[in-house]
Amino acid sequence: MEALGAKKRHFKSVFDGDHVIDATLQDVPTNRSNTRKVHSSFSSPKTIVQAWGLLLGFLLVIVAITFQLHYALPTPLTEGKDPISGQAQFSEHNVREIVRYMTRDIGYRVVGTEQELVTKTYLIKELARLREEARVESLFGAKDLPNFDMWVQVGDGSHRFDFMSKVVMKMYTNMTNIIVRLSCGPECDQNSILLNAHYDTTLGSPGAADDALGCGVMMEIIRIMSQRPAPKKNSVIFLFNGGEESLQDASHSFITAHELKDNVRAVVNLEACGTSGPEVLFQANSREMIEAYRTVPYPHGTVLANDLFATGLILSDTDFRQFVDHGNLTGLDMAVYKNSYLYHTHLDLDEFMEAGLPQHMGENVLALATYLTEEANLVNLERTSSVVFFDVFGLFFVSYSWTAAIRSHLLIGGLALFTVASGASRPTVRGTLSILFSFIAALMMPNFSVVLLQALGTPMQWFSHEWLSMVLFGPMALAGMFTVQYLFHDKKSSTSANELSTFSGLQLFFTFALAGASYVGLASSYVFALFTLSTTIAMIFNHKKAAQELKDGSEVARMDYSTYFVGALLPTAYFSFVCFSLLDMFIPLTGRIGVAAPVDTIVAVMSGFVTFVFCPPILAFSHRFGRVFLKKVIWSLFVLHLITVLISSAVMNPYDELHPKRVFVQHLRNMTSGESVLYLAHADPGPFYEPYVTEVEAMFNTKSTFRSANNNPSDWNAIYPFNQFLESYVLDTTEYIRSQTTNKTIAESKQPLTDLIQGAPRLIAENVSYDPTTGLRKLTVLCTHPDYIWTVASFDTHLASWSLGSSDPFPYATHYVIRHVGGHVSDGWRVDLEHYATGPGDKLRIELTSMETEGFGKDTERELTGSGEIGVMRKIVKARPLWTALTYFSILTSTFEL
Repeated sequence: MEALGAKKRHFKSVFDGDHVIDATLQDVPTNRSNTRKVHSSFSSPKTIVQAWGLLLGFLLVIVAITFQLHYALPTPLTEGKDPISGQAQFSEHNVREIVRYMTRDIGYRVVGTEQELVTKTYLIKELARLREEARVESLFGAKDLPNFDMWVQVGDGSHRFDFMSKVVMKMYTNMTNIIVRLSCGPECDQNSILLNAHYDTTLGSPGAADDALGCGVMMEIIRIMSQRPAPKKNSVIFLFNGGEESLQDASHSFITAHELKDNVRAVVNLEACGTSGPEVLFQANSREMIEAYRTVPYPHGTVLANDLFATGLILSDTDFRQFVDHGNLTGLDMAVYKNSYLYHTHLDLDEFMEAGLPQHMGENVLALATYLTEEANLVNLERTSSVVFFDVFGLFFVSYSWTAAIRSHLLIGGLALFTVASGASRPTVRGTLSILFSFIAALMMPNFSVVLLQALGTPMQWFSHEWLSMVLFGPMALAGMFTVQYLFHDKKSSTSANELSTFSGLQLFFTFALAGASYVGLASSYVFALFTLSTTIAMIFNHKKAAQELKDGSEVARMDYSTYFVGALLPTAYFSFVCFSLLDMFIPLTGRIGVAAPVDTIVAVMSGFVTFVFCPPILAFSHRFGRVFLKKVIWSLFVLHLITVLISSAVMNPYDELHPKRVFVQHLRNMTSGESVLYLAHADPGPFYEPYVTEVEAMFNTKSTFRSANNNPSDWNAIYPFNQFLESYVLDTTEYIRSQTTNKTIAESKQPLTDLIQGAPRLIAENVSYDPTTGLRKLTVLCTHPDYIWTVASFDTHLASWSLGSSDPFPYATHYVIRHVGGHVSDGWRVDLEHYATGPGDKLRIELTSMETEGFGKDTERELTGSGEIGVMRKIVKARPLWTALTYFSILTSTFEL
């Protein structure tokens, strides 16, 4: 009977169990501790193709479904009222009208420019119109409408801003905030929820998504909430702040100086670093506010993003910091993040904002505002990071406490250990180590692709398409993972025994990872819980399947084919959903993290990680057809990788019009040295000199010189601290200007061109004194900069005190950067300094950088007095290659001894 049973198993399909042609049968006792070992394995090519094809097809179906769920957006609504009920509803059409006006009609809204003033006037006018519409509604019978209060705050202040490992001392004057409050009266006003968005833009962008979208969403919510009964419990404050891109000055002004600041209990911040897809909840710091997020119709957020943002790996920041640091608030930080290729570029326009995005953000924020004003208790909210939260395929939102997480982790870990004790899971040291080394190989092997790409002179080939990194680096990651499995394959055991050992090792690996992550208190450890639970369920399922097929009382070490589907379903579904976000966030980010960043290596390692977590059970499946076949798979992956890299390098470019390379241009005139030079810089290590700088050299008929950021840290002080990431080429424009001017005196003069500049910004020292007993020298530094906007003063000294009340100076000699921004119109600032000096003549050497107001999205440029129309910067802008995005401005620099 035993021989007959073995013969039946011989003919079983690979889909049903042991896939053997020949087996050495041994008489063994039938007790549970023994197994029948199968020593050789063979399957027909058809069977192998069917097995692999069905499993891979299953995974592809999962990916296709999660892709649809991940990128789904609601249908945009055009009507402001529901045609059936007549009630006000959120309209994407209304939001886009606002966004279009702010981006097309007004344009670049840089703090200090005339466009900033126009935007302020426009928003006040629109809000006044909404207030009037609400008043009309009340006249036509609408009852219990909320009080509609407005403020315009214009303030001065200072704060310390730590970013990118640098410290900036910020000063601001005439910084504007526009504030609206909707409430039921004094009984609601003591506890308010704050909604925040900024209406200013960065230097090189009209800012449709960042952040005209947020302003439009708030405007539409004001329209809806002002025409329905007043909130019953808490008031809502809408802050249209006029200075986020200047390093969060306006939000600092509101939360430290406005009369409503003490009534704010929590904040919802609306931001964008992309133009498509759903907005993500990426920062949340209280249990109550996370619970409030459960009420949104389209949840999209995970504590993974929260933990990742907290590491500082994502080089970005929002007004949320000011509300937390200076207002001690809890809240939610939400941002559009997909397709961030266009973020902070001239292409951040309404036409590139995906249909359904404003509707998605608007309905979510409206639901939050409704719940927080009608039902939420905003008193005594406590900040915490000990909350686990995530959405499930955008369909619903899950959140629970860290205590509940630990209990669930103990339960899942205990269940995993039970499967080991019961024999359902049979991990070995060999199998478990193979998983660890496969993970390491998945991270390391793609770096051979990096070496190949760089040898071919084609770095960053993956940049223009987020998915392309997986095509380029995924095969090498798989080859590395499978090579480890090949080396760890136990030739003395059957293929089924190798499968079972590897799958069991996978379960143990994730159980250990879950224990470690739980021990250090990582809220994102829920992902390890998901892996552990999935592999444990698969082990139990496999054990049950094996038990059903036992006919002779003995036991065979085997993996049922269907077990792989059970083990892959949840991890593959969830992590494909999460990895879409990971790739969408990080691939475009590599275009702005600096020339020194090893972005090819970073993306290669990330792609290897995605490959590993996508379907870990495939490591066990790789043993199913024996060591010889696994070797063929590995070689096939190497060949596939080589072909893919060669084809990609031959036909693809890293940049195109909608995935541009970021180029920074400044026309610098040095009032101290007399130089007039053009700086060209880039912020990623991709191709730059050959395709772009050489064209500019030909344009101005001069050669450039290279300047590194490390050796010339003050070259780009106007955009400090981002300047540390830039690598520059510098061209002297003096001869070009002389050759183009119609003024013969200027053309033939040998005097520096800077002598023709009038009304340049300057620094003077007032109230200077020196105390020989303490060695302290005091002075008031006064800056005047009519017709210039952003100014940066940098100097080296040991300060004892200053008039910037937001923080104390460092207790040692160091480099200081004071960056001032003023709203339209600000033409000066002052600061009191007290520094250690060797005597009354030991003056302070200060370099002042001042940015001109011209050129932000307009075909204008400030020329030298009497030079006529030359247009150095206009020439650069008009000749811009389509595959580049320019951030450009003109500056003056001067050095003063004070």
